[in-house]
Amino acid sequence: MSETLSPELKPPPPLFAAALEAVELELALGKRDTRDDLCEQIIRETVESVGGVLIFQVKLGAGHDQRWVGAVAFTQEDAPEFAVISIPGNGGAIEVIPASRSELPLASLAIAYADLAQSWARARATR
Repeated sequence: MSETLSPELKPPPPLFAAALEAVELELALGKRDTRDDLCEQIIRETVESVGGVLIFQVKLGAGHDQRWVGAVAFTQEDAPEFAVISIPGNGGAIEVIPASRSELPLASLAIAYADLAQSWARARATR
């Protein structure tokens, strides 16, 4: 009886190719003072420091429900990966999650806006 070895199985691809960058961004934002008057600048600087590109950011809500949200792109193997940043104004946990898994309505806007910006860039380059 001969034993046949099964072919080596490859590990499944990560659900989010930029997972390490997203975690790095989340940790870096957690170390920063995200007070309201500085949050916009802090988000931009922190995203750039981990190699991401800030697509947009906006402050939503008021009072206890206020939060900063933003969309960021990370380039992975020549393809962008999009994530959503959520920073609660009440000092809650900061989250950086893949746009494809975010329940925030602006997650789909992030991908559409990035696609539109790329189309504009290509149109300008062909002029």
